[in-house]
Amino acid sequence: MKPRYAELAEQLIRAIGDGTFEVGASLPSEVELSAQYGVSRATVRSALERVQELGLISRRKRAGIRVEASKPRVAFEQSMSSIEDLIQFAVVTERHVQSVAEISASPGLAAQLGVETGSRWLRTEMLRVDQAKPDSPICWTDVYLEPLIGAGIKKELRNSSGLICEMVEQRFGRVVREVRQEIRATGIPARLAKPLGAEVDAHALEITRHYVDDRGAVFEATVSVYPADRFTYVLQLKRYD
Repeated sequence: MKPRYAELAEQLIRAIGDGTFEVGASLPSEVELSAQYGVSRATVRSALERVQELGLISRRKRAGIRVEASKPRVAFEQSMSSIEDLIQFAVVTERHVQSVAEISASPGLAAQLGVETGSRWLRTEMLRVDQAKPDSPICWTDVYLEPLIGAGIKKELRNSSGLICEMVEQRFGRVVREVRQEIRATGIPARLAKPLGAEVDAHALEITRHYVDDRGAVFEATVSVYPADRFTYVLQLKRYD
């Protein structure tokens, strides 16, 4: 089941798309939307953040909430600075599983994942899709799980859209304490060009994430390839006095 803010975001997106809220017009305030849809202001705020990420609205002090476009922009923009941001990303996108198989880590893959060469992993290959643009996948992701863990949630991998590390926590009690992330520029590999609907060697971002538990062990790793024109990674740096 989707969180209420995700459902509300979809309702607002539809209302903007069908002209209920016209471009250039102002949306009701957070208080008014809260009363209209019967949800808390926190839920309204989270929903508006999602709609704003798609470029449909702008929010400014004193100016209120203004409709800027009737259709989402092409690129998916996401700010990720916490595990909660990853959870939101999983909620507002769909996971389309392509294959699930147990593999042995080659020297190159082992180095990338930070695991031993020859170690066994359950690999799930999948596409991440923005619900508003199902024909243009956001990314291709290879998810690597310890075999025992993978076998325990294999059914959920295909039937659920939630974050995989949350499934692991619920089933095995392995809690994510930190996510180590590496980002590099790359080209679209030939094997991913067709499923992503992109040109071979077109510009892309490759993001590798290592999910670390209380003991400092990596029990999940992901490698994602994002076509450059479909995803913007936002990082905010703040000064603390």
